[in-house]
Amino acid sequence: MSPTDTTPVPQRIAHRAGLTPEATAVRAPEGELTYRQFDRRARAVAEELLAAGAGPEDTVLLGVRRGVHWAVGLLGIWYAGAAPLLVDLDAPDERLRTLLRAAGTRHAVAQDTHAAAMLQRRTGSELFWASTSTAAPASQARPADVAAGSLAYVLFTSGSTGQPKPVAVGHAGLAAQVATLAERYGLTAEDAVLQFAAPAFDVSLEEALPTWCTGGTAVFVKDNVLSPAELEPFLDQERISVVNLPTPYWSQWAKDLERSPRPLPSALRRVVIGSDAGRTADLARWTAAGRPPVISCYGLTESTITATSYEPGPAELAAFAGDELIPLGEPLAGVRAYVLDEDLREAPPGAAGELYLAGSCLARGYHGRPGLTSERFVADPFAETPGERMYRTGDRVTRAPGGPIVFLGRADDQVKIRGHRVELKEVEAAVADHPDVVDVVARATRGADGPQLAAWAAVTPGSPLTPDALRRHLLAKVPGYLVPAVVTLMDRLPRTPGGKLDPRALPAPDPR
Repeated sequence: MSPTDTTPVPQRIAHRAGLTPEATAVRAPEGELTYRQFDRRARAVAEELLAAGAGPEDTVLLGVRRGVHWAVGLLGIWYAGAAPLLVDLDAPDERLRTLLRAAGTRHAVAQDTHAAAMLQRRTGSELFWASTSTAAPASQARPADVAAGSLAYVLFTSGSTGQPKPVAVGHAGLAAQVATLAERYGLTAEDAVLQFAAPAFDVSLEEALPTWCTGGTAVFVKDNVLSPAELEPFLDQERISVVNLPTPYWSQWAKDLERSPRPLPSALRRVVIGSDAGRTADLARWTAAGRPPVISCYGLTESTITATSYEPGPAELAAFAGDELIPLGEPLAGVRAYVLDEDLREAPPGAAGELYLAGSCLARGYHGRPGLTSERFVADPFAETPGERMYRTGDRVTRAPGGPIVFLGRADDQVKIRGHRVELKEVEAAVADHPDVVDVVARATRGADGPQLAAWAAVTPGSPLTPDALRRHLLAKVPGYLVPAVVTLMDRLPRTPGGKLDPRALPAPDPR
């Protein structure tokens, strides 16, 4: 039977392996896999996991790095009916131990015996494991039939208390999102999609799963910290047609192309950006140079990766007054987005409110944390079906009649500086307007006379820009209360493997 948009992802990939067994599913520095090889090696992993007692609702540590083994391990866990636990293998040992305890993980996949022994030593756990290197004979057990509501994966996101939160995503929500995104990005079996995101970041799933469900090729880059200019030859060589990049990385690319105009790889037809707020000035730079269309996406781990998207037409792009935040856009199919006030009433058009998400995109909640789940996943008073939930994002947004949703900032990112209410995103926009600034973050810090603004800015290599020169530039363009009292210039801002800022890794503000 042909799969539908509600068929769980592993069943859709298995079906694709039967349709086009000799097509290339995975291409990585260590080799390639056809769909037949991909399917058979995943079945071998599943057999070992099943023999070790793994099954539905069990989490399995995906203890391999990007590439062939990551792909095989991911699909093999699903073929066993279990759920992958996605973690950063470069995290400190104590962090890994905390995550495994929180997820109740007793199983793992590893590349070989040595890697498995190292994982067990680092985590301090006796893990039942399966090898992603096992040769796969032709007679392998069929993939498990996973229920739509069963656990698809667990991924930890940072918590406001400093404790990681284990987000549990179900197969129904994942299947809906994969089908929607495959259509949104226009994916076909002819596409070669860049696998750029870190394996511990859910965008890695957004890159791979719609690709495999439509019969395309996921192409893994060996190193995702190379510059955009260094990435271009790889895109050209591999005939990459679709890329999904962190917004700050794409912003750096847009500015670099403006400074050094050059043709992009000819096969590239679609650029997807996300993980942070983008700027319309970068979008204008990119579009004016005739670059491939850009889709800006917004979502959270709790909304199964992407919830809204935005792709302006020429008239809409020309209507931007200056360097504004790229709008969040419109909800994807099956997603509902509400702009609500503090009393959970719909905010009037044009008024600010908090964004709540509902619909098929929602995760099941926080794995093993019913109290935390009920705090953030609340009853949806607008749903047609009783019992449905909505997720409180903590993001402040607005929406004019007939217009897209526009991001204003985090609910906790509005600060008062010398009596003025200041949005940190507005400060970041002003700093980012300098041609030598490629990335920036602003924060309120404690000063001698009360709160003051501090900014950390990454600048282009070799730039003569100084903190004082940047402040003078800002004073000529924006009110004084928007100019950071302290500016720290850096080669690169600290970011997580998924492209999000790591605020704890920022250096102390430089008072120079």
